[in-house]
Amino acid sequence: MYFQSPTFLHIFLPLVLLGYYLVPAARTTLRNTGLFAASVLFYAWGERDYVLVLLGSLAVNYAYARVIERSARPKLWLVGAVLANLALLGWLKYAAFLATTIGIKPPRTHLPIGVSFFTFQAISYLVDVYRREVPAERSFLRFGLYVFLFPHLIAGPIVRYADLAASLATRDHTVERFSDGVRRFTFGLAKKVLLADTFAVVADQVFRIPPADLAPSAAWIGMVCYSLQIYFDFSGYSDMAIGLGKMFGFEFAENFRHPYAAASVTDFWRRWHISLSSWFRDYVYIPLGGSRGGAFSTYRNLLIVFLLCGLWHGANWTFVVWGLWHGLFLIAERMLPISRLPTLVTRLITLFAVLLGWVFFRAQTLEQAGGIFAALFGFTNGTYIAADVLTNAGWLALVAGAPFCLPLGAWLKAKGVPAPFLLAAQAVLLVLAAAAIAGNTYSAFIYFRF
Repeated sequence: MYFQSPTFLHIFLPLVLLGYYLVPAARTTLRNTGLFAASVLFYAWGERDYVLVLLGSLAVNYAYARVIERSARPKLWLVGAVLANLALLGWLKYAAFLATTIGIKPPRTHLPIGVSFFTFQAISYLVDVYRREVPAERSFLRFGLYVFLFPHLIAGPIVRYADLAASLATRDHTVERFSDGVRRFTFGLAKKVLLADTFAVVADQVFRIPPADLAPSAAWIGMVCYSLQIYFDFSGYSDMAIGLGKMFGFEFAENFRHPYAAASVTDFWRRWHISLSSWFRDYVYIPLGGSRGGAFSTYRNLLIVFLLCGLWHGANWTFVVWGLWHGLFLIAERMLPISRLPTLVTRLITLFAVLLGWVFFRAQTLEQAGGIFAALFGFTNGTYIAADVLTNAGWLALVAGAPFCLPLGAWLKAKGVPAPFLLAAQAVLLVLAAAAIAGNTYSAFIYFRF
């Protein structure tokens, strides 16, 4: 079930909201029970039997946390718990890739939606319990709701237990918070169905064409459109998740802060998928030693982190190369005096590096990625030009959507744009998004497959 699907918008969400608010505010446990049941149903709608796998994992992690908190040898139990989570993720996501790599028959496995987010969230909770940063949750219901809460279950953001612990026990509901949630959800929905899905049509067409048949202009349009697609797709999902959380009284941290305006690749990762980059920083990079062991150790740790970051996104060599691409740029920024350049220059260098990196991310194979690079820089004799692949809707999306990669909202707020104007804009976006959904022009979120 997708957030932008008619089933979710017209049936599931209204019924869950109605049932939730019919329960008295003081009955938090009853509200939590309803939300947990709705979240399990939401996941089972798309995955059916695999919801039992995640429910089993939920029970195991709940028990592990209680044991870690009380054990005289908590580190031993933590290692066992982390390995159990990684074994589940490894079998479901990487077994076929590993078997193919070493030349044996791959097992038949299915990758459940959102399993990577589920696993990383569980590991962060277990580590935080081990570090005594949070207590192990006594209530299985509250722990289950923390992990299964449907707004963030299948594509993030990765939520830390400490950020939701108080809200799981009791939370405030105000008209302002609810209306802010509706506004945030609406803007996220518009990002997804009006912009991301429009860019997807162009990007998919370009990446279906044999790279040798692409002229440079078509290759560049395809790369730019995919870069905008993945940004508006994922940031739109995050906006919807944050908005839904607000409707039910939860506050999720921001997951994007205009990453294409970053002044360095390091800055990009402070702005892009913030919950994932902070997860790798706190649970991998710092435990490895961070930047405390000298230049060589720092570079090694960065490569390890971004190798794992690439693998987290998918079991394919293209993702491995994409991760290493970013790791090498972070190392280069530490070795070269890039920060001394004018800010505009560093922003352009960063944007160029990030856009080229998306070629690896989108390509199905390294061979295809190499062919796209050849087309980008004029090493092909392709006949497909930009005009052949860029639709009128794509042109309109480029003109209307590109400014929203910049902090336009903050600028409008600073200029004191009247609230009625923003309300009218929200209404227009909602109508346009509804029309797009009625036309069945939407597609699945990119990050569902991670």
